[in-house]
Amino acid sequence: MSGRSKTRRVRHGYPVAVLVGLDEQRAVIWIVHSETLKQHGSVNRPVESDRSDEGTRYNFYNAIVSALKPLFSSGTSSLVVAGAKSGTQLADEFITHIRRHHAYLTRSVHVTSVVGDAMTASTARALVKASTFQTNAAGVIDRESDDLIRVLDTALSDSTGNTTVLFSLDEIDRCFKSLSRHGEATEEYPQYVIMTDTFWSSRKNDPRLQRTMDVAKNTGVKTHVLRTDGKAGERIAQLGGLVCLARKRENRPS
Repeated sequence: MSGRSKTRRVRHGYPVAVLVGLDEQRAVIWIVHSETLKQHGSVNRPVESDRSDEGTRYNFYNAIVSALKPLFSSGTSSLVVAGAKSGTQLADEFITHIRRHHAYLTRSVHVTSVVGDAMTASTARALVKASTFQTNAAGVIDRESDDLIRVLDTALSDSTGNTTVLFSLDEIDRCFKSLSRHGEATEEYPQYVIMTDTFWSSRKNDPRLQRTMDVAKNTGVKTHVLRTDGKAGERIAQLGGLVCLARKRENRPS
């Protein structure tokens, strides 16, 4: 009797940053996870297009931004753009396009460029392991972490009662269960879930945390995992390693 084949589940870990490999004809989008690298998609420039045509390049860059938006809405706020053959010239040009035509994104997304090839899985993996990428990614992630702490401090000092900060996995789990059952009808709507990488490592197999992360992904609640040895991570560790910011819904007339 033949045994059943078992499909090994790939552990991605938590998202760390978004990486875009860019050349004149194509952009490849990767999600850099703590344990692996996963391709999110790609955007091709029309083959017949004129490289010097500003309108075509504008549309190409806009198509890349459109492909990135779902990743930003889920909480990933660090973007690294790698120029494959032209150093950082093309990457910097794309970043300039974002700042000029999508300035609203730069209020929540931190961007940097690196020299390197991220056009294939093998080259992207090698780039992510390189010290240049590690240094540049750490810079944008640190700026993202500082923004999160400012959001947390604002919530902790909120005297209106409109924002609640939850600290235990049990109460966060109850909040997310209510969200999954009632959706828009839930009294408090979670906006951010922030934890340290130490907390994640120790509790990632807990069904309550897994459920929280799954519901957050499906409902657009932003989740962030911070390095425990970073300044922002130390602050979250002092609060128990996990916090959730939930905001009361406004009463709507029936």
